[in-house]
Amino acid sequence: MPLARARADAARRRVGALASHAPLDLASTSARSSTPAPPPVVASLDDWEALVGGPPFGPGPWLDVDQARVDAFAECTGDHQWIHRAGAATPFGGPIAHGFLTLALLPALLNPAKGGGGVLPKHAWARHELNCGFRRVRFVAPVRVGARVRARASLVATKRFEAKGGGDRGDRGRTIGVESTLAVVVEADGSEKPALVAEWITRQYGDVEKEAR
Repeated sequence: MPLARARADAARRRVGALASHAPLDLASTSARSSTPAPPPVVASLDDWEALVGGPPFGPGPWLDVDQARVDAFAECTGDHQWIHRAGAATPFGGPIAHGFLTLALLPALLNPAKGGGGVLPKHAWARHELNCGFRRVRFVAPVRVGARVRARASLVATKRFEAKGGGDRGDRGRTIGVESTLAVVVEADGSEKPALVAEWITRQYGDVEKEAR
């Protein structure tokens, strides 16, 4: 029992640390316009790095998590657990969405190019971006089917990387991009707790001059 309690306490501390990157102010955000400002355009890598530790991007527009979306995700993943089915009598007052569905909605909630009206800046300097995964993910509160969700993100760290060889990427040692860490919070309409907190790692590749040493 002491070991289980210690693990639970440690998990709660990790969730709190993640949420502190992009704190939810539900009282103020509920009063904001439902139509957020368009995402800014970042002209250079230097401009992107200057945003580290700044205010969060978002929140973005609300997105409906209806039963049809939940059923489609269940069919795609093979996760047909009863708590996600229509009419389920759960401790949460009805069926809930998959936690991994909430996670999978991040591109639609955050990225402006993914059709969700996202809030992340567009990189004018970058040729392309890659999703590198997550350092931490926590499903803090369930998302009830029929609820709306939206997201915000804060840039908490960047790390430039260099070409490892020649070819069309450039000479060895030349800076070709940056690895970015975003602290992400997804909130569900009407919930006092965030639905999800995570650290999302992405990479942006572009034509970047080698830094002066």
